[in-house]
Amino acid sequence: MKIQCTREDLAQAMAALGRIVPSRASLPILNGCLMFTQDGMLVMQSTDLDLSLTIKIPVMVQQEGSTVVPTRYLLDLMRRLPDGEVDLNWNDLSNQLEITYNNNRSSIRLNTWSPADYPSIHPRARGNSLKIDGKMWKNIIKKVIFAAASREIRPNYAGVYFHLREGQLNLVATDTYRLSLLTLPYPIDIDPSETGFFVPTEAITEASRLVEDKDHLEITWDLKLVSFQTERFVLTSRLIDAQFPSYEKVIPGSAEMEVYADREALEACLERASLFVAPPEHFAVTELKVGDSTLCIAAQAAQVGSICEEIPVEGPIEGECVASFNTRFLLDPLKAMDQQKIKLCLNGPSGPVVYLEKGDASYLHLVLPVCRVNSPE
Repeated sequence: MKIQCTREDLAQAMAALGRIVPSRASLPILNGCLMFTQDGMLVMQSTDLDLSLTIKIPVMVQQEGSTVVPTRYLLDLMRRLPDGEVDLNWNDLSNQLEITYNNNRSSIRLNTWSPADYPSIHPRARGNSLKIDGKMWKNIIKKVIFAAASREIRPNYAGVYFHLREGQLNLVATDTYRLSLLTLPYPIDIDPSETGFFVPTEAITEASRLVEDKDHLEITWDLKLVSFQTERFVLTSRLIDAQFPSYEKVIPGSAEMEVYADREALEACLERASLFVAPPEHFAVTELKVGDSTLCIAAQAAQVGSICEEIPVEGPIEGECVASFNTRFLLDPLKAMDQQKIKLCLNGPSGPVVYLEKGDASYLHLVLPVCRVNSPE
């Protein structure tokens, strides 16, 4: 194989491929990426056996061929080389990849693996599909992904569930303490026996990094795999083999109290409250108290101090409503929302708070309360 390409194109591709390389590879060759020429392009593939990525970049092909190169070494080298053209020449006798730059005045040699030893890449999922503009995809994902559970703590909740219904698509994520739900009107012609598919967080995050605003993203899935594809890349992942919970059952049909607040004012108050962390709890707990057309935001930590702020709210307020929550869980949805006015649906000290954007019921975020040891409840 002998090709010429730009350092920038190769560096960008290697950065994406490097994120797929497992931190602890079960096989040494998984630390590498497969390279081969095809139709005037350099095709590069990387996998951790659950997630696979294929990227194409334009190159000048002088000689066809293939090899497997150490991904992180090549990435670090590309980041440190000067801008301009680089030549890649794989020598099958020495089993090394020679990289020349500076108008062929400088060169580097990297040891490689045989392409025959590289594991098979997941094929692109075949089955149902939907298409979303790149800019829209990014806006959708930022509203739900943060509510997904950590893979290390709750692997069966570490993803986004695509729930298919007649005429709409629901994207849902939860870590069992909070839940994000985004509903999109989408005419999807699918097998009526299918209800949805559950995509790991890693695949969702990587697809969002790779896609550009101008891209047309195609999502294809079958019973085991999901693929995200544009003209530049194909990302394929195994689906989470777990039943997503019946999320509709935890969303209250009506609220004890509904008020409207300024999103930026509430976010600023909660940012300050988040600083008051009691060491045994490892996170700040904020009390929300609504009464007399105001929302009181209060937090305290024995070794730090306390904070109490009020912001005005709108709505028919009768009596009081008080509940305590993990402050970060209250903050995250505010950072993802677009509208200036938000609707808070409170449900007492033992019920969740539900966020909605004023005039837009398509996005909902729910946070369960924190049960304090010293709570009168």
